[in-house]
Amino acid sequence: MVKLKVEDGACTYTGSWVVQHTESASLHSRHDSDGEAETGASASWGGYIRGVEIYASKGADFGKADVYLDGILHGEIDYFSASEQHNVLVYTITGLAAGYHSISIHKQVARGRSSAAGRINLDYLLADFVHPNRDAIRNIVCIGDSITFGANVSPRPAQLYGRKLQQMLSIPVSIHGLSGASIRTITSIIDAVVVPRRPELILWLAGMNDSHPRADLERGIDRIQELLPTAGIIASTIQYNTYYTAEQNSAKVNEVRTACQNKGIPCVNLYAATFGNSYIHTPEGTVHPNGDGHNLIANLFYNEIITHLRRLS
Repeated sequence: MVKLKVEDGACTYTGSWVVQHTESASLHSRHDSDGEAETGASASWGGYIRGVEIYASKGADFGKADVYLDGILHGEIDYFSASEQHNVLVYTITGLAAGYHSISIHKQVARGRSSAAGRINLDYLLADFVHPNRDAIRNIVCIGDSITFGANVSPRPAQLYGRKLQQMLSIPVSIHGLSGASIRTITSIIDAVVVPRRPELILWLAGMNDSHPRADLERGIDRIQELLPTAGIIASTIQYNTYYTAEQNSAKVNEVRTACQNKGIPCVNLYAATFGNSYIHTPEGTVHPNGDGHNLIANLFYNEIITHLRRLS
């Protein structure tokens, strides 16, 4: 089908990990575990795939990890290298039956003999995506403001998160981003833009142009549920940005999450996954994610979509 990146920010972590913002990593972001020989740490991800490649850094202070496929030990990664190396293919799984598979990387508790420490790391996965083979979702619509539209993305529309999702899922995705629009404005065009497409799922990246988005987002969710009572809804917070102050961003993010909680719909925490990452705004430098940033947005929405599909089965 198609091979696309799953960035480190879209994986789930247990144990002690630190996000490294470094130019040597994809999206300038990498997760490193602690180096204590006696402590464990794991990273995991799951999706509809037929294979996956694991990319990471190697060095003298890295140890070893066990790789599990669908909960069963599959093999081992040795992260040790006398010289520092980055963007290294450290493990490959191929030939899987097309379907849902989970991948997890577990730091070995025993320290590697040739390594000065027991750290492991994850840069990104390269997943060979397949169609989920479910009829529950045949059409997806993305709505939002200039982020969904793709300001700062080149080339458009190929690098938009909606297009990436269409590739990952092999499901048609319509993209309707309105630059500068508030949540109230977007709500006012749902009947004209979204309803005619009769989507089974609506994705709403919300809050950039609203100081206090909670009430209007709740009304917008109500409007979707009134017009499309059988459609699913997944919302997302904005990403980390330097256009607004920390206090302003906190209000936007927390109110979107509260609105989702009040309405009982999933909420992607894009802000937490991108916090401190200024690379995603290059070359613009302030507020709009670039194409690489849109890939991470697609990764995070994909996780919630797969959870939604598996819940329906």
